[in-house]
Amino acid sequence: MPAPEEGLRIGLFSESFRPVQNGVTTSLLTLIDGLRHRKHQVWVFAPENELQTEPEINVQRFPSFVTSINPDYPLAYPFLPRLALASQFNRLRLDVVHTHTPFVLGLTGANLALSRNVPLVTTFHTFYSQYSHYVPLFPDSMTQNLLDVYLPWYYNRCAAILCPSHVAAEALRQMGVESNIEVVPTGIALPRPEHRTEQARIQTRAALGLAADTPLLLFAGRLAQEKNLSWLLANLGKVLRAAPRAKLLLAGDGPYREELEAEAEKLQLGDSVRFLGALSRKDLDPLLAAADVFCFPSPSETQGLVIGEARASGTPTVAIDAGGAPETITEGVDGFRVPEGDADLFAQRIVQLLCDTELRERMRGNALRNAQAFVPERMIDRVVDVYDRVSRQNPPTGLAKMRLFNGDFDWENFGQSIREKLSGSQRA
Repeated sequence: MPAPEEGLRIGLFSESFRPVQNGVTTSLLTLIDGLRHRKHQVWVFAPENELQTEPEINVQRFPSFVTSINPDYPLAYPFLPRLALASQFNRLRLDVVHTHTPFVLGLTGANLALSRNVPLVTTFHTFYSQYSHYVPLFPDSMTQNLLDVYLPWYYNRCAAILCPSHVAAEALRQMGVESNIEVVPTGIALPRPEHRTEQARIQTRAALGLAADTPLLLFAGRLAQEKNLSWLLANLGKVLRAAPRAKLLLAGDGPYREELEAEAEKLQLGDSVRFLGALSRKDLDPLLAAADVFCFPSPSETQGLVIGEARASGTPTVAIDAGGAPETITEGVDGFRVPEGDADLFAQRIVQLLCDTELRERMRGNALRNAQAFVPERMIDRVVDVYDRVSRQNPPTGLAKMRLFNGDFDWENFGQSIREKLSGSQRA
């Protein structure tokens, strides 16, 4: 264990990293900034991305490829990261390896850590079973069965697992994961105060060609099938009947954008819906503050970082009460949690906030106060505490169980488990 003044030496392995914009990248960047601010040394291992042209500190990129299904997400070629790092890993003298995905780079980090007695920590960012439609090479049932066997195998080799929500932690327990799990929500920096002034809100709306009193709804995030945005568009008419001047802005891009634009046209929503495309952080913060209501219909999130970002901007959220996303919403205080599928209540809550100025302003103030509980400093405190504890374990948890590519893993038993699950699903 290094002396406190020296700081820890930490290796972060992730398939998602800038310039890719998603919750994993946001969480990673927040973690890196916080750790380095406290004088810890951090190295990042991520796929190459041709769009990343700015200089990077202690970031190693690996040859990658993209698929037609998900062209915005480069994937590192299997085995190449391990071959590239095999000779230099020891020289880094890492105190902790922290993986953020359980696949190619996560496997690389896990193998290197546990074969060299370095404690292994991971973060469970994603409900992977809800994203199986991005693996079109196999039937969905086969992908699900592979995940059912593989994910607990991977996570049970970790000394500690960080989960952004209690829902995510419970999902791991249901999979059969027995490793130590810590619930640590991602920290969310408070936006600059000048973005939250009434004048700033008026200026942001004006830049969009909207009047200061336009009832303004906002969704920000990846435009993907699992975000349930088709449902949001289909039920927008219920809001418009009560608030015909309302506008819904969709900030973000993704593989489902064309389908959503076609659906909006089919529903004859006209200029009630506007697609803004991907926005930088500096452009998104003022927009979050300018909105009256943040709409979040996705049931598939482990956390839903953007809900916290809306809260930090003082904007109340109406969210589907499923997954980990609504966990930080205090019902009726800084937002509303609506049962999944209840379109009438979802629209009713939005209209309630649009039409009741006193309620909206009260919730806005509550949101700003509650955001203080989720600032990055609190997350960094928790994460460093986990690093300290696993660094004191001797030998590291999982070492006796795992040599990923050294021949000790029982691939025959793994294959038999898959065959049994596939056989069971076919009989069903």
